[in-house]
Amino acid sequence: MALTEKGHSVSVLTGGAYREAEKQYEIDGVSIIEIPFFPGRYLKPISNLAEEFSFNWQAKNWVKKNHSCFNVIHTQGRSGYLLYMIPALKGRLANTIHGIISRESSSEKGWSFNSKLHAWLTQKIEYKLLKAAHLKIAVSEDVCKEISLSNHLEGVEVIPNGVKLSTVEAITNQQVLVGDKTKFLFVGRLHPVKGLVPVITAIAKTKSKIQLDIVGNGPQYKTLKDLIKKHKLESQITLLGEFSNAQIHEAIPSYRALLLPSSYETQGIVLLEANAHGVPVVATDLAAIRESVSHGENGLLCNIEQPESYVYAMEYLLENPAEAERMGAIGKERISSVFTWDKVAERTIESYQKLAI
Repeated sequence: MALTEKGHSVSVLTGGAYREAEKQYEIDGVSIIEIPFFPGRYLKPISNLAEEFSFNWQAKNWVKKNHSCFNVIHTQGRSGYLLYMIPALKGRLANTIHGIISRESSSEKGWSFNSKLHAWLTQKIEYKLLKAAHLKIAVSEDVCKEISLSNHLEGVEVIPNGVKLSTVEAITNQQVLVGDKTKFLFVGRLHPVKGLVPVITAIAKTKSKIQLDIVGNGPQYKTLKDLIKKHKLESQITLLGEFSNAQIHEAIPSYRALLLPSSYETQGIVLLEANAHGVPVVATDLAAIRESVSHGENGLLCNIEQPESYVYAMEYLLENPAEAERMGAIGKERISSVFTWDKVAERTIESYQKLAI
C-alpha cells in the first residue's frame, strides 16, 4: 500500500464472520482487522439497511474502544458512517465520499420498501458524518460539487482514486480469458445504474455482431440473462460471474476496449484500470467520467439517451484497431502521470497533516 511505503502505519477495519472471533493479520505491511457482525442481508424486508447498519454499529463500538491507537480515523464511503457518534474523534476524523445515496438511488425505477428505507435513513446518517468529519475528501470534482450543493458544506477536497501500477506491471502474457482483442469487456455490479439493459437491447436492435463479456454479479443478473436469451445473443454476450481483482487485471489486456454505460458514476475506477493496461474505454458522457476520459483521446464518450451510440462506438474501435491502440497508449500515459496510488498517497498525507494543525 502506498501509505505504508511512505513510512506510515495503516490498519484496515473490515467485516468478519458473525460467529467467529475478531481476527488480525497483515497483508503487504497493512494490518487487517476483521470484526464479526450480524449478516443483515438475511433480513430480506430490510436487508439493504440491516447489512450496512450492522457492520457500522460494530465498527463504531470497535473504534470507540481503540481510537487512542490512531492519529487519523479515515472512513471510506458509508463504511464507518456511525463514527460521528464518537465525540473523542473530533479533529481526527476524515471521510472520503465516493457517492451520495440520493443520487445512487434516484436511478432505480420502482423502488422497493427495502430501497426506500435504506436511502431515507442513510441520507440522514451521511449528512451527520460529513458534518462531523474534520477532513472531507471527494473522489472527483463532480462529487465535490454535488456534496457542496446538496449539503451546503464547504472545504471539501478532491483526491481521486488511483491505480497501483505494480499490479499492472506484474501482469504476464498468460490471460485468464484467451482473446484476440476483438471482444469488449464490462466489469462492475449488475445493477440498473450500470446501463447494460439498454445497450444489450441496442445490440439486438441494430443486429450488431459485437462480442461482449460481462464480469460481475448483482441484482440484475437474472434480468440480463433473460434478456440475452430473449434476443438470442448467447453466442455474442456472456455473463462470466465475479472475478477477483487479480483476475480482472489479467483479463483486461485481452479486450479491444472496456464498456461502462452507467447513468451515474462518481469516478469509475475501472476506467482507470483499463487505461492503465493500454486499453481504451467506451463510457457515458458524464461530468465525473470526463475528469479522466477525453473523447477521442483515451476513449469514446456516448449519449446515454441514445443506447445505440455505445454500439456504434464499439464497432468503430473494432473496425479501427490502430485508433484503439492509439487511445489506449494515451490512456496509459495519462494514468502514469496523474492517477497512480503513489500520487494519491502524497496528496492524502498532505491532507492528513492539516488534521494535526
